[in-house]
Amino acid sequence: MPPQRHTARPLPPSARSLFSTMQMTDIVNRDVASLSTCASEPIHIPGAIQPHGVLFSLDAQGIVRYCSANCALFFGKGPEALLQEPIATLDHELEAWLKPALNDGAETGRPLHLERQGSHWAVFGCVNADGHFVVECERASADFEEPEHLFDQTTRLVQHIERARNLQELCQRIAEQTRALTGYDRVMIYRFDEHYNGQVYAESKAAGLEPFLDLHYPHTDIPPQARELYLRNLIRMIPDVRYEPVALLTVAGSEAPQPLDLSDARLRSVSPLHLQYLQNMGVAATLTISILLEGKLWGLIACHHLTPKHINHLQRKAALLQGHFLSSQVKVREVAEEYAVHTVVEAHLQQLLSTLNTEGDFGLRFQKLTSLLGVAGATGAAVLHQGSIYTSGSTPNNDRTRALFNWLAARPGLSFVTDHLPEFYPEGARIAGEAAGILYHKLGDGKKDAIIWFRQEQERNINWAGNPYDAVKRATLANQLSPRSSFALYREEVRGYSSSWRPSEVESAGRFAFALQNQFHLAYLRAEEASQRVLNEQLMKANQELANINWITTHDLKEPIRKIMVFASRLVNQEELALPENLLHAVDRIQQSAQRMGQLVEDLMAYRLVDSHEKKVEPVDLNDIIRELVEEYDDELSEQSARVLADQLPKVHMIRFQARQLFANLLGNSLKFSDRSRPLEIHIRCAQVFAGSFQHPTKKNTGDFYRIEFRDNGIGFTPDHNKRIFDIFYRLHTASDYKGTGIGLAICKRIVENHGGFLEANGVPGEGASFTLYLPKEDVQA
Repeated sequence: MPPQRHTARPLPPSARSLFSTMQMTDIVNRDVASLSTCASEPIHIPGAIQPHGVLFSLDAQGIVRYCSANCALFFGKGPEALLQEPIATLDHELEAWLKPALNDGAETGRPLHLERQGSHWAVFGCVNADGHFVVECERASADFEEPEHLFDQTTRLVQHIERARNLQELCQRIAEQTRALTGYDRVMIYRFDEHYNGQVYAESKAAGLEPFLDLHYPHTDIPPQARELYLRNLIRMIPDVRYEPVALLTVAGSEAPQPLDLSDARLRSVSPLHLQYLQNMGVAATLTISILLEGKLWGLIACHHLTPKHINHLQRKAALLQGHFLSSQVKVREVAEEYAVHTVVEAHLQQLLSTLNTEGDFGLRFQKLTSLLGVAGATGAAVLHQGSIYTSGSTPNNDRTRALFNWLAARPGLSFVTDHLPEFYPEGARIAGEAAGILYHKLGDGKKDAIIWFRQEQERNINWAGNPYDAVKRATLANQLSPRSSFALYREEVRGYSSSWRPSEVESAGRFAFALQNQFHLAYLRAEEASQRVLNEQLMKANQELANINWITTHDLKEPIRKIMVFASRLVNQEELALPENLLHAVDRIQQSAQRMGQLVEDLMAYRLVDSHEKKVEPVDLNDIIRELVEEYDDELSEQSARVLADQLPKVHMIRFQARQLFANLLGNSLKFSDRSRPLEIHIRCAQVFAGSFQHPTKKNTGDFYRIEFRDNGIGFTPDHNKRIFDIFYRLHTASDYKGTGIGLAICKRIVENHGGFLEANGVPGEGASFTLYLPKEDVQA
C-alpha cells in the first residue's frame, strides 16, 4: 500500500465542546503525504485510533497524559475529567491491575475483563518507546464463543506438519485452518522476495470469489516503515475500513504537544490512503499476521472480509498462533528443501573430487568431469586454464566466453553470481540464451584461470494484481497521492533471467572451484619444483665456488696484507738504512695500498656477516645507538664543526650490532662526503607511516612502518645514482678523491632488508644527500 499521512478531520461535536472548558489539544497528524515524503511517513504516530475501542496513556506516576476523545464510552466521563488525573482516582479496579506493570515498566500479561457503562470490555496494556504506559480498552461480547481449544488447535498444526509434503502445501493448510478459525472470506499466505515484492503463495477463499493465488504485488504496496511495524506488532485488525478515526487529546502547554508512539497499539489508526487502497480492492475488514524468519519479515497471513467484521482477542490469539507456528516451520521446510538439493549436488561434487585426484594433461581430465554441470545444477560450464578454454554443455561461443572471462577478471572480488547477467554485463542480452545466469570463481588471486557455470534463460510470466508501474498515482489535487484503483490481472513477460542459484549449489560450486584451484596450483608447484631442483643444483655449485673465493679473500689474504704492512713499516722506521726520497715515497704508497686492501677485506667480511651471523633480534632503542655513535665520532665531528640533530627515535626489533653498523656507516658516509666549505649538518627525522600509504619495492605492505630520514648537507650526487649507489663496489668518486671501498652502503641496504624494510637514496649535487629507511613498526616492550 502506498505510504500516506492523515488529512485533517473535524472532531465530533462532543470533543469540540471540551475545548471551551479546558485547554486541550489533539495530536492528530494532519500532514498530507507528498511524492517526496511518502516513503518516510511516520505512521506510528497518527494521533488517532480506530473507534472500536478506547485508549489512554499514563506516565510513570500513573497520571493520565493522553486519552481518546471517546473515553466516556468506558469511563462515563469525558477527556476534561481524565487528563492530568491519577488513574487511582478514576478507577480503583483498573489501578490495582495496572499497578504492578507501572512499578516494573513491563507488559500487563493477560487482559483484564471489566464491565463498564453497560458494556463488557477487554483491557490491554503495554509500554511504548517513550516510556508511556498505553492502555487500550476494547469492547467484548459477554457471551462470545471460545475459539478452538489450544490442544485441538495444536493437534491440527502437528497433523499439518506430518501431512504437508513441502512448504507450499503447508502454507495452504495453514490458510485453510486460519479461515476456519476466524471466519474471514479470504485468507492468503503472502510471501516476500528479496526486494519485498509480494506473491500470494497460498489461498483459502469463499465460493464465488475471484482467486488471487500466484498474483504478485509490488513492494510499494507495503512501504519500509509499515514493514518495520509488522516486525514489532505481529497482528493487526481493521474491523471496518470505512471507520472515522477518533482523535487523541492531551493538555495544551506552552510548546507543541509531543506525539504518542502507537507502534505496539492494537487500536492504532491507519492511514486514509491505505483504507482507500483496501476499499479499491473491495475489502471491508482485514486481519494481518506477520510471518518472521530470523528476525526478518518473510511474509504475512492476510485475511480479507467483504463486510465489516470484528473478532475478539481470543480468536485473534488463536490466529496469531497460526502465524507463530508457520514462522517456526518456514526455516525447517526451507532447510529440508535445501538439504534435498544439497544431497544431489554433494554426490556430483564427490565424483568430481575423485576425478581431480589424478595426474596428467588437464584437457584429457576435463573430459572425465561428467558431474561438472550437476555440481551446480548448471546447463553449461567453461574453464579458463593457461589461456585455453574448456567447455561442457550449453555455453556461448569461445570468443564471447573469453570476453566474459576478461570482463569478470576486471571486476573486484574472487567470485560473482547472478540470475540476471544482462543487468550487469553490457553484452549479457546477446548471450542470455545460454548464459542468463552465471556462477563465477577465480582460480587463484592474480591469475587469469577461472571457471564459470552457466544457466540458460527461462522465459517466465509474472501475474501482477494491477500494473506494478502504476502503484501510486498523482491525484487531481496538487502533489497528493491516490492509491491505485485497478487490480485487474496485469501479465508481465520477463526476459534475460535464469532460475535462481540455490545456496547449496553456490556452496558446492565454490568447494569444487577451490579444489580445482589447488590442483592447478599443485601442478604448477610440481613443475616449478622440477625446474627449481635443476637451478638449485647449479646454484649450490656456484655458491660453493663463491664461498671458496670469499674464504680466500677474507682469510687467506689477511695474513699477506698484514706482512706487507709490517715490512713496509720496518723499512720506513729503520734509520740506518737511509732510504732515498723516491724509495720512501714508493714504500708509503705500498702502505696505503695495503691499508685499502685490508679495509676492503674487513668490509667484505662485514658484508658476508650480515646474512651469516646468528640473528638475535631484540628491542633496540635507536636514540641510544645515535648517542653512542656521536660520542665515538666526536673528534671527526668536531673537526668539521658538525651538528647532529635527531628527532625522538623509536625502539625497533633489530640485531643490535647490525643496527649500530647501519647508522655508523651512514654517519661515516656523511663525514666522508661532506662539503669542507661549510659546517656539516646531519638531520635525523622520524615519522610513522601507515600500510597502503607508500609502495614497498619487494612485497605488499602488511603493516605500519617507521620512516627514518638521514639527511646531510654534503656534496650530494645526481639522481641517476639513486639506485646504483647501493650496489656493492659501486663508487661515485675515485679513491684518490675520497677514501672508501664501495661496500658501506651495500651493507646498509642489506641490513635494512634483512629486517623487513627497505632503503632509498636521494641526492642533489652541491646540496646534500638523504637516505630514507623504512623499518616495520612492531609493539616493543619498554
